[in-house]
Amino acid sequence: NGNPTPMEIPYIPDRQISSNDMPLPVEPGEWHFRQAVEYSMTANMAILDYASRNRDHLLFNIWRMGMSSIERGNRDNWTVLPKWIDAENEARRGRDRAAWDAGLHDPAKKDARGYVIPADQPDFPTATTFVNVLMKNGIDVHRATREFSVNGQQYPAGSLVVKTAQAFRPHILDMFEPQNHPNDFAYPGAPPTAPYDNAGWTLAFQMGVEFDRVLDDFDGPFEMIDWLAEMPAGEVTGPANAAGYLLSHSVNNSVIALNRLLAAGHDVWWLTAPFSIGSTTGGGGYPAGTYYIPAGSGVLPMLEEMTTEFGLDFTGLQNAVTASGRSLQLRPVRIGLWDSYGGSMSSGWVRFMLDEFEFDYRLVFPQELDSGDLNDSFDVLIFPDGSMPRVTTGGQSGYGARRPGGGTSSIPEEYQDRTGSITVDATIPQIREFIENGGTVITEGSATALGNHLGLPIENHLVDQSEGRAGQSLGSQQYYVPGSILDLKLGHSTPLTHGMGDRVDVVFSRSPVFRLGADAEQQGVTRIGWFDSPEPLRSGWAWGQEYLENGTALIEAAIGDGKLFLFGPRVTFRAQPHGTFPLVFNAIYYGTAQERRIR
Repeated sequence: NGNPTPMEIPYIPDRQISSNDMPLPVEPGEWHFRQAVEYSMTANMAILDYASRNRDHLLFNIWRMGMSSIERGNRDNWTVLPKWIDAENEARRGRDRAAWDAGLHDPAKKDARGYVIPADQPDFPTATTFVNVLMKNGIDVHRATREFSVNGQQYPAGSLVVKTAQAFRPHILDMFEPQNHPNDFAYPGAPPTAPYDNAGWTLAFQMGVEFDRVLDDFDGPFEMIDWLAEMPAGEVTGPANAAGYLLSHSVNNSVIALNRLLAAGHDVWWLTAPFSIGSTTGGGGYPAGTYYIPAGSGVLPMLEEMTTEFGLDFTGLQNAVTASGRSLQLRPVRIGLWDSYGGSMSSGWVRFMLDEFEFDYRLVFPQELDSGDLNDSFDVLIFPDGSMPRVTTGGQSGYGARRPGGGTSSIPEEYQDRTGSITVDATIPQIREFIENGGTVITEGSATALGNHLGLPIENHLVDQSEGRAGQSLGSQQYYVPGSILDLKLGHSTPLTHGMGDRVDVVFSRSPVFRLGADAEQQGVTRIGWFDSPEPLRSGWAWGQEYLENGTALIEAAIGDGKLFLFGPRVTFRAQPHGTFPLVFNAIYYGTAQERRIR
């Protein structure tokens, strides 16, 4: 306990036993903030005292750990995973060395000697951001100075290489390889033993980075990157006096270009049909979602600056685009991001993401939402995980946020307008009116409960279908998915998924999964992402994952003149999953864009 306000510590017998988290049990009574500080300082000083007395021993062990990692990275090595042991127990192999080799030393299961990140993947700037995260944590990364091949696979110059013969090899494996959490139950029939934090976090999966695992020793024309990898330089190609420029929708950094161009008053269009140079309809060349920027005073210098700063490529056109179909004309967007007094962690991470990609936004608190006339101030409202009242009816599992009440007398007057919670009676009607009048609302995680509050034809997919329990929520002994990474199928029936592939890895943390009603499509509710496999787990732990099959995770709904987006997975989780950021970026611009012909 570390609250600045003195608090009463009750007598709880179970908390009087020492543990790793609490080596010195706290006696019941009044507890002051000074005691919390002293408690922490005592533990810290004990660690420093131990380190000073054993510095030679500790330094040698650190060196030995690093050398052992380098040695393992220079030879064949197998990291035994819980799923392998489960498979061995199920196969009931013999107990001799041959069975050990066959089960746990399969050559195909070797640890990678390194990873190659091709420079020709659609969003190489994001891959560059990924390796910079590695380098900031002490990982050595190499860059290919020319084209090379590994195991018959050709890679272009500029590709990035991460070898595992390094002191921090375990961290490299953590960032590239799936985590495999064991099926952890205290006893048969017990509820699952919850992990301390996420069970799966593979950053390369979260960021949508394409890479190849190399199982045997390899080398090539590689140079060490001294500190951080520079963003690969893009270029402006085409005629000198271009009539306009095309920009890929597949690169996350493209939204920074959009935000800067729109803020400067320039036109930007989102082409909703494939485009070929020299043609105004159909064809190959450029896919649906490509951005078009008409030439204008000051446009070219801005584009040239962003080629080097963000690694963006712009293709100049001899003739202006005059699409025969409709396209989306983008405009600056007024974004309101929900927050609560004292701060919301999930809202804070969304702020981090919006700041990183240069979106203009401001925080909005429940009292302002309750006051109405939201369309006068905002075009888009974002509600992250933990912002909405819970849903507990109709077989739902009660996802959503519980916001305790309480007095506000101790809160400074200048912050009084930040107090309160979203309520079904006062806030939800104002949000409904905002959407019906043309506003866009984006919800994530438990905040997707808004769809139920608004009466959309959606139900909880994670219910028991067995005889005698039909319609009841699944128990944790049947289904349990803590923070993990799952594979999701994407549809492309709307522009929401432009710039994305057919599949995406999503951060899933006890997230809501939906079943659409029979008349959902007629009511303007569209399934955008769903689980099309009984085994969607990519990294972490997913007990009973077969229940997810055919469940809907991403929804777009038309309500009046506006749009509501329900993103069940944690698509902004801790500002890490760059692979799912496009869902939020697209929702912001697509939901507010005006559909018209390019003039």
